[in-house]
Amino acid sequence: MAMKKLNFESEIKEAKKLTFKEKVKKAFDFKQKWYNFRHYDWKKWARKNLTLNGIGHFGWIVLRAIIVIGLCFLILYPFLVKAVVSFMSVNDITDSTVMFIPREGSTYFIKRAVYSMNYFPALLKTALLSLLVAVAQLFISCVVGYGFARFKFKGKNVLFFIVILTLIVPAETIIVPLYNRFTSWGMIDTIWPVVILSICGLGLKNGLYIYLMQQFFRGLPKELEQSAYIDGAGPLRAFWSIMLPNASNMMITVFLFSFTWQWTDTTYNAMLCTNLNILANVVFFLGCYRQSTGSGGRGHGNTSRYPASSHRIPVRSKILHSVH
Repeated sequence: MAMKKLNFESEIKEAKKLTFKEKVKKAFDFKQKWYNFRHYDWKKWARKNLTLNGIGHFGWIVLRAIIVIGLCFLILYPFLVKAVVSFMSVNDITDSTVMFIPREGSTYFIKRAVYSMNYFPALLKTALLSLLVAVAQLFISCVVGYGFARFKFKGKNVLFFIVILTLIVPAETIIVPLYNRFTSWGMIDTIWPVVILSICGLGLKNGLYIYLMQQFFRGLPKELEQSAYIDGAGPLRAFWSIMLPNASNMMITVFLFSFTWQWTDTTYNAMLCTNLNILANVVFFLGCYRQSTGSGGRGHGNTSRYPASSHRIPVRSKILHSVH
């Protein structure tokens, strides 16, 4: 009887599964919702919720919602303002009575930005470079972090201290030796400097990624690997088949960090890949070029494209001189 009852309940659950169209239709069935609202047992709801504990719980839900909505507003407000301003005309920008809703409206600033920055080719190159660097840093961080977390060898603590030291030392202090080294190798103004640094574990924020993966692997139980060793797997097989699948969440975090920081980096990109047409370089050198020429970019001023390499090299020389 118990088995039959269990089968009967499973059949009921299978029958209750709805298709996507049925779910959408049910969600917008306002007539049924109004019927359920009218025939709901509100007296039972009042006895359960209109108590001291119920009111306190409801007040905490409202307070929590206000805090979350307020934080979201603080974070999204600058983006919303920029989005609204991008659709304003020149007259809307100069009109002090226009706040958030454009009076005339225009796509002039969007078209000008796309033209001046050579946007779409720069966007594609930036995405490909960031993806390549993120994959390289993720691979190195997983391998090195797993080695620090699970293996014992001489000089382990010293090497890990050097990894932590890379988090403390600013990139600006080593940019001149890196620039001289890659210049002697003939790799300046190519993608290879940032790629080689990432593969060697010396890329932007690479020490942080190694530390995150090392701490995550340390938190995983050793019994997972021991069971794999009993089944005949070696260290590499255990790392590939057991540890990496369990570290997927941290790997996604490291990948996103690496991708976004490489996308917005203006230290290694500006100094080692000056003539590379990526968004970080375009924005950085366009700002420097307009400051040096005295064109602030307001109104219908200079609409030329981003500065060429002849204008970028003096900027790089000034930065190197300031670092010295």
